[in-house]
Amino acid sequence: MVAGIMASLLKKRLGYPRISITVPSIVIMVPGLYLYRAVYNLGTMSLSVSASWFASAMLIIVALPLGLIFARILTDRSFRYCT
Repeated sequence: MVAGIMASLLKKRLGYPRISITVPSIVIMVPGLYLYRAVYNLGTMSLSVSASWFASAMLIIVALPLGLIFARILTDRSFRYCT
C-alpha cells in the first residue's frame, strides 16, 4: 500500500502513470526470490521446505495487488465512483 501511495505522489509530481511505477518494481520483482527458493528446494527434493516457500510466494502475489488497489481507492477520487 505504501508503494501505491508513493506512486500516486510521483504521478502528481512527474506525470508518469501509476501503473508504470508500481508494476515493474513491486508486482514482478518481489515474489521472485520466494519462487526461486521454492523451485530450488523442489529440485533438491525438499518438498516441505519447497511448499513453505511456494505458499509464501502465493500469499505475496495475492497481497501485493490488493495493497495497490487499496492505495488507489484512497488516492484516486474517480476510481470510487462508476462513470
